Amino acid sequence: MDSSEKLQPVPTTFCPNLKTDSKEKIKAVIFDIYGTLLISSSGDIDQASLNKDNMRAAMEAGGFDLSNCKEETCSHLLEQLQEQVKKQHEALKSKGIPFPDVDIFEVWQGMFEAAENKGLLKLSGSESWADIIMVFELLSNRVYPMPGMKEVLLEIKNMGLPIGIVSNAQFYTPIIMNYFLTGKFSTDQHITLFDEDLSVFSYKELRAKPDTALFDKIIPVLSNKYNIEPSETIFVGNDMLKDVYTATKAGVRTVLFAGDERSLRLREDDQRVKGMFPDFIINDLKQLAKIIG
Repeated sequence: MDSSEKLQPVPTTFCPNLKTDSKEKIKAVIFDIYGTLLISSSGDIDQASLNKDNMRAAMEAGGFDLSNCKEETCSHLLEQLQEQVKKQHEALKSKGIPFPDVDIFEVWQGMFEAAENKGLLKLSGSESWADIIMVFELLSNRVYPMPGMKEVLLEIKNMGLPIGIVSNAQFYTPIIMNYFLTGKFSTDQHITLFDEDLSVFSYKELRAKPDTALFDKIIPVLSNKYNIEPSETIFVGNDMLKDVYTATKAGVRTVLFAGDERSLRLREDDQRVKGMFPDFIINDLKQLAKIIG
């Protein structure tokens, strides 16, 4: 992570809208991560670029002996990655979860067991799945803090507002965020500056946005811990469906982050967002201070 390539957002043509008709004061701020707080080279966590070189590098980081690794092994593992994700999605949907997220450790173990059964590799039992998965992710979907990320979070924190997260994410996401916020590597799953009780990650719930059940986890906390109503809360995200639609359904006011062409998702062909408008639009995280007032 020390050698993370610096990324810059790709500007959009959107003009900010920092005014609203509501007179309710904003008392809490909840964020999406990928494409909003983090620049994502692929635009989102689930759109990583898959290639064999990244797989070999990840296997090496996880303790695999690659001396006898066949060329077809990496190709098979990449095919299995998509197959195992699909398999878990179908299993979770059969249990009534409309927008599932996977247990990424089960996915990767399933990939390698399938390769072992095919005679393409031999598992020793000492492999580090966390290292393999994290290195593959860092190589396949490069990320970097959105300009002003840390400064804006500190400013909101200093205003005394609780800060939360509702994000489609995996176990490595808090590790990456903490590294960019503190400069230190830590496996802590609590991201500094954010209220742990207001931090909801899809990988822990096995549900992903646009499932509004993720917001059901934070609404009672806002009420019981801070006496804050959903209408006094803003959710900041880059996706009209996963962020604006989902937060609106939960009664939370919305801020569309339109500061990076890579990640801006307007979903114009999706009927669920037809006629829907965010309460605010920003193209720079620093504009949040003007909205909060």
